[in-house]
Amino acid sequence: MLNIKNMLVAGATIALMSGCSQMGPEAKKGAVVGGVGAAGVTALVGGSASSVATAAAIGAVAGGVYGDSKDKK
Repeated sequence: MLNIKNMLVAGATIALMSGCSQMGPEAKKGAVVGGVGAAGVTALVGGSASSVATAAAIGAVAGGVYGDSKDKK
């Protein structure tokens, strides 16, 4: 179910992930792994659909930031 909070989280995630520069390969991989991993774990522990979506957004941002730091080395 879409609500304002989930739409804001998704919009913020897209805005953060599509900055002025292109994402490097490690940042892309980190965003995918972080998003899928966080959503999977949240779903396995019985989270609601909105908590799975929120976890996926947070995991994608965290994974992207981590991957970006690996790209800059």
